[in-house]
Amino acid sequence: MALSLLIAAVLAFGPMLLTLDPVAALARFSRVSANLALGAFCALLGIAVVSLAALAILRRLGVAAPERSAALFAIAPSLLLQPGLNGLSDAFWIAACLMALAAALDRRHMHMLLWWGAALAFDPHAMLVAPLLLALLINRHVPVHRWAVAPLISLATLAVLFAIGWPMPGWESVFAGRADGLPPLSANAPNIWAIVQALPLGALSLSGLAVTATIGVSAAYIARFSAQHLNGRSLIAAALLAALIMGGLLPYQQADCFLLADLLALILALARHDRASWRVAILLQAGSALGLIGDRLDLPGFAMFGAVALLSATLSLARAVLQPAANDNPLMARPPART
Repeated sequence: MALSLLIAAVLAFGPMLLTLDPVAALARFSRVSANLALGAFCALLGIAVVSLAALAILRRLGVAAPERSAALFAIAPSLLLQPGLNGLSDAFWIAACLMALAAALDRRHMHMLLWWGAALAFDPHAMLVAPLLLALLINRHVPVHRWAVAPLISLATLAVLFAIGWPMPGWESVFAGRADGLPPLSANAPNIWAIVQALPLGALSLSGLAVTATIGVSAAYIARFSAQHLNGRSLIAAALLAALIMGGLLPYQQADCFLLADLLALILALARHDRASWRVAILLQAGSALGLIGDRLDLPGFAMFGAVALLSATLSLARAVLQPAANDNPLMARPPART
């Protein structure tokens, strides 16, 4: 963020130093300074919001000195590379998703649906954890009629955001480029399609394969985890796996599709504090940062390198999460849901 602000200041103020009109120079200086100040404020506010939401999960996981651990989120590359109001909008949906997971840890499913519905209104990327939430609702026998809370809250929040003119880059990107046909399978997103679309496949369309793979793997994920009792660290690990699978398989994703996964990986590493978890977190941070930098500099090759790191992290996490525990018994009695 600091480097971005410095470059913007040089580009804005450099020509101004050559002008012969001091009044115009002062007016431009004031205008650009105000824009930079607003961008910096929004970026810092977004980091603070996400850090507080992460702190709520760290406390529930029993992490030692959670306040000090939450400070690490202030230097997460994925957050620092999302400046201005767009970054603040991303921070709100990510924070709402984290609060939904905190409510899931407390088995407060109405709160979980409320938070997730609000997150979905800010950005459709909240759908990345939808398979986990659906698996939890099935596993914990939450009445089906209560599931409608999430879409109702989402529609109400969307109406408010639209009325006040709040920027919604996530929803805008869903419809971007549709007038000229479908966008590329990966719009600098560091997922498997960044590699596939670089292959010499000619005019072969893979959008149907991408959608089918996403639906099939999501269904398998829901079937697997709806029969498994999740709590504490295992719940966060399953949420991270859902975010990685969905972000890795969904077509037409932007470079910021792994923002939530980056932060969940940090939370899991801080909670488990083992080498494997930190390796996954570092791979995720590196891969996501490569995708974001490539998007800013218009260098698609960065997304392919980032995809390699993210695929490695996904496979490593999947082996650990999907390995059944010694006492794993999906038929054991499940505690009643708290609503």
